[in-house]
Amino acid sequence: MPIDDEDFETESISGDRKLELFTDRYEFTRRFAFYLNEDPARQQILYFYGDGGNGKSLLLQHLQFHCCKRFSPQVWKQLHDIPESQAAQVANSVRYAEPKTYTPIPAVRHDFGLIPIKEDKPQDRFYGLLMLRRNLAAATKKYKFKFPNYDFACFWYLLNKGESQATLNQLFPDDVAELVVPIIETFADFPVVAQAVAVLKGIDKLGGIKRAMKLIQNRLGVSDEKAEEIRRLDIDTELTDYLPKLFAGDLNATMAGKNKPDRLVMLFDTHEKMWDEKRNSQGATFWYQDEWFRRLLRALDYKLGIVVVVAGRECPVTQLRWPNASRFPIPADYIDAQLVWHLSPDDARDYLHKVKIDKADLADAVIKYASVNPADNLENLQVHPFYLGLCADAVLAERRRGIELLSSDFARIPKLENKTAELTDRLLSYVDREVRSADALQH
Repeated sequence: MPIDDEDFETESISGDRKLELFTDRYEFTRRFAFYLNEDPARQQILYFYGDGGNGKSLLLQHLQFHCCKRFSPQVWKQLHDIPESQAAQVANSVRYAEPKTYTPIPAVRHDFGLIPIKEDKPQDRFYGLLMLRRNLAAATKKYKFKFPNYDFACFWYLLNKGESQATLNQLFPDDVAELVVPIIETFADFPVVAQAVAVLKGIDKLGGIKRAMKLIQNRLGVSDEKAEEIRRLDIDTELTDYLPKLFAGDLNATMAGKNKPDRLVMLFDTHEKMWDEKRNSQGATFWYQDEWFRRLLRALDYKLGIVVVVAGRECPVTQLRWPNASRFPIPADYIDAQLVWHLSPDDARDYLHKVKIDKADLADAVIKYASVNPADNLENLQVHPFYLGLCADAVLAERRRGIELLSSDFARIPKLENKTAELTDRLLSYVDREVRSADALQH
């Protein structure tokens, strides 16, 4: 089974520890800080792209947990005036800033690569957006974001599909479920609700569903015009296509109101998973895979302070060709595409130092082993973050067994296409030994 190098985790360095050891990418941290602190707000989508294993997912986590900060005007002016050539100084100032100097910015992260579980389907045009809705509610709890039109449309859709009250409770944030689900429970014994699909097409003799939806409409604060517009749409085609625009409209309205943050960060990871096995599809089939996502991005009002950051393996302009999409294209001017490249030897040494691999000859051997280009001069190497991490894991796994690996252990460098398999097999062999040793001690 092939290993997805973006998601591969080892026993040696945990996910939290990897985030703590985050190295380099200073120019990206600096750029992100400008998106959060410059006025007026930038009206672009920040898109990080690059080969698998280059650390895009870790970069998004770093931005979410360490960099969602809006600084006071005085502090930001100082950071703003630092030359771009000194991006490391800005990045470190952002990461380690004193809490009194900034206001935390709410952020939500949606990973298209998560394995679908029940109604949590991150790629799905209906359930993926509803998943984002729940996570956004959790991230902005103190601001009490409301999505009245979107929520009403979702309840209308789900009642048409005959979903149970238990499912509705799970699909919506607690405040919405507590507001609306009791209404549905009140009408649960009516045949019109038990047979929702037939009744909602116009055979509502008792009027139960109409009264239920009217109460839901009033509770959510949806106008008669908008409610009627939503009810007129075909459930399986027109309504699902309209949901991203409803979602964005409600979010825009909230961000234009009084009780809202100066910025809102929305992070979308592993965009390439939207195609999955349909990567080689062509034409309309290709464009359809992420159409709901493009609909959402087009409908957001970025000048209100909504900051969208996407990570994927392919450039949205030259490879995904978003500007050329047959439906709902995103112009190139609205995309800030940033290539996430390999690490320099200096940054690789910094990482190895942080994990206490300090012997110079061993560090140099690891760096050469983890590189993706042959070079006579060590300083001209390009170091693959994933390979570097696996090499470090291998060294640390042996160290825990009391064995210190030597530079000679990394002398034979396999071909690039074989590195992932060889490093993974090597690391797993160390882990297997530890498991066998632990098992022997227990017996």
